[in-house]
Amino acid sequence: MLQLLSALLFAFGSVSPPTATLIAVQDTPGYAQDVALAGELAFVADGNAGLRILDVSHPEAPREIGAFDTPGFAWHVALSGSLAFVADGSAGLRILDVSQPARPVSLAVVDTADFAVGVGVSGSRVLVADRLSGVHLIDVSDPSAPHTLGVARIGGAALAVASMNGIAWVADGDRGLRSVDFSTPSRPKTLGSLETPGSATALCLAGPLALVADRLGGLRLIDVSKPAQPRALGALVLERGFALGVAARGALAFVAARDTGALVVDISRPPAPRLLLTIDTPGEAWDVEPRGEFLFVADGSAGLRILRANGLD
Repeated sequence: MLQLLSALLFAFGSVSPPTATLIAVQDTPGYAQDVALAGELAFVADGNAGLRILDVSHPEAPREIGAFDTPGFAWHVALSGSLAFVADGSAGLRILDVSQPARPVSLAVVDTADFAVGVGVSGSRVLVADRLSGVHLIDVSDPSAPHTLGVARIGGAALAVASMNGIAWVADGDRGLRSVDFSTPSRPKTLGSLETPGSATALCLAGPLALVADRLGGLRLIDVSKPAQPRALGALVLERGFALGVAARGALAFVAARDTGALVVDISRPPAPRLLLTIDTPGEAWDVEPRGEFLFVADGSAGLRILRANGLD
């Protein structure tokens, strides 16, 4: 009853809408493309400045404590234990030991065929979205000696990848969302696909849902409970800008949108997602990650921005 009353009051303007306040900016030396969080650390894929490691134990006062200047263009970073996996553009996949954040150490490089722009980790295996060459499945059980198990040639431009229950879900650019079965790594096969109206650039999985940042197509919500038959459920089309990154927490989606900033969206009813909050940023928001009451935004030329959000619970 209290939840219903709160919803009614919010709908009719008697309760203040969610708000966010900028509390800190870290002006990274490159171009902040992506951010991943682990404990009290933030790892920023910073374009031509490689990987930057920040202490965010006090979000109001972040400070850089380590860095590794990769030879390519750091597009995306994924973490697993003491390892960081960096999609480094034309330089492929870079594997770093970050057990001592002040002194990250390069363990290995996998020279992918095209341009590594996305990476996802599943146990001892890593999936790399390598644009025109497709998705590479790499065994990293020995991170100093990784080896490729298989490559899925999907025909489009693999821009991001995430896995669930042995299935790889791929943001395939103009061809939308695609599912790939890697159960036989040397012979991966496409199971299903769903075209989106924009260009599928990033995705995250939230239970039976895939949330897709679809550039001009906005945020797309897709039922992926049947990998061979992904089904469109709902969408939030942006008034301006285009969706480049997405994250989820509970019934909320967080969207990074160039020319708009960061958006908070209620996805409790997938057929009818509802915009709760828009946070303008001065850069080109590529990624957003929530952590407690804070939002971390990789804002391109404007570096990493940290905001405190209120009223989202």
